[in-house]
Amino acid sequence: MSVGSAEEVDVAVAVAAWAAGDTVLDVRTPEEYALGHVTGALNVPLGRLAVAARDLPAGQLITVCTSGGRSWRAAHLLARQGRTALSVRGGTKAWRAAGHPVTTGPTPGTRRRSGLLRRLFG
Repeated sequence: MSVGSAEEVDVAVAVAAWAAGDTVLDVRTPEEYALGHVTGALNVPLGRLAVAARDLPAGQLITVCTSGGRSWRAAHLLARQGRTALSVRGGTKAWRAAGHPVTTGPTPGTRRRSGLLRRLFG
């Protein structure tokens, strides 16, 4: 098996990867996820990630939690399974504080990348 990589990134890097179409994994509990998550994020709690990892979409993954601790562990777990993962420093708290899209409820929500891309990159 090839070895992937894990990296902790700030919100600006994560938003650019999100806007480019990378999959966001929220590794918190379903209850935490429902209180507010990155729009479009899939909810895969950290405790279930090892089993679910093989069924995740291809490509780079962005892991996020409340403040960054669990997402950092998730990124390393994914790297050991050969995936490339970015962990969001500061988690959804930092994402929300920077004014980026957050959705409440149990479903991912729909991310609208085109408007965000224009706003970010002019």
